[in-house]
Amino acid sequence: MNHLLRVLHVINDTNIGGAGRYLLTFLEHYDRERLRVQVLCPAGSLLADRCRELGVQVFPSASLAGDRSFAWSGLVSTIGEISDLIKREKIQVVHTHASFIARLAARRAGVDVVYTRHRLDWGGGKRGIKGWAREMLNRATSRRVIAISQAVREALLAEGTPADRIELIYNGIDVEKLRKEASRWEGREGLGLVGSPVVGMVGRLEPEKGHRCFLEAAARVSKDFPGAVFLVVGDGSLGHKLREQAHDLGISDSVVFTGFRDDVPGLISAMDVLVMPSLTEAFGFSLVEGMALGRPCVASAVGGILEIAEDGRTALLVPPGDAEAVAEKVESLLRDKDAASEMGKRAAEEVERRFSARVMAEKITALYESVNGAG
Repeated sequence: MNHLLRVLHVINDTNIGGAGRYLLTFLEHYDRERLRVQVLCPAGSLLADRCRELGVQVFPSASLAGDRSFAWSGLVSTIGEISDLIKREKIQVVHTHASFIARLAARRAGVDVVYTRHRLDWGGGKRGIKGWAREMLNRATSRRVIAISQAVREALLAEGTPADRIELIYNGIDVEKLRKEASRWEGREGLGLVGSPVVGMVGRLEPEKGHRCFLEAAARVSKDFPGAVFLVVGDGSLGHKLREQAHDLGISDSVVFTGFRDDVPGLISAMDVLVMPSLTEAFGFSLVEGMALGRPCVASAVGGILEIAEDGRTALLVPPGDAEAVAEKVESLLRDKDAASEMGKRAAEEVERRFSARVMAEKITALYESVNGAG
């Protein structure tokens, strides 16, 4: 066991979003003859049990800030807790997922850091003095940064991250497992979807995901497809406001807010059309899952989505925030089921070819070994 490279993943998420799915995918596919991997996450995180199910030791932290990269409250004690854990477990590489405080702790413990950038900045690109200071500290605390798309890589370069510190590694998924999980879903009856066209989106209920645009498009689609059902899968800060918007648009009876679900593949497989109306998107994990399941997709032409989908061949792309365009593309797919099916088949083939979970895990492992070997 002593020859195994010891890696600690630190993630602040309490729910399972894109970063959490990224971590779980890696944990399912990394080479256990080369790595010993452990996970640190906030106490009560939904990720903890999922990691344990994969045979990975989890350290729940009461002081690690949930869903935040950094918090002043308890800063010194949290850094001390993580540093002590790193030393006690003889960690050689710390891999963080937006947990800036863990990067500080790792550097204090004299351990190299790999940091995955899962998101593009949101807020019009105005980062200000705090933003610049953050990026300077990020560069000072990370030996390598994994960009999950070329769009993220370009953003890192624009912020001043040296090119030789950036490693482009696309997110991967286990297509076979995803399809098995989808096939085990009990069906559409439980959500009242029998006989109805189903249009849905999957994502945290946060401004950058474009739910408002989705609901505006849903109101337009419901006029031509009065029986359509619109699924909103996920949880987040906008839950109440989005329900109010659905009421104001007169489509409350047609919209199903599922909240957080652990059967996302089944829900995606129930959709006739998957929509990703993001205003910014580093990669588009749910889009890749939808494509892998052969679902025809409508997505915003932004960020990493442009690297995943080819307009007209594997998905239909629209300008971000354009509800009318979303509605038009959704209706075209609902009307022409043959064209939608063919697009879904092409999309599934594309995902199998380009976004392998095993390739992702191997590239990340090789990066760990490179960083550790560099001393």
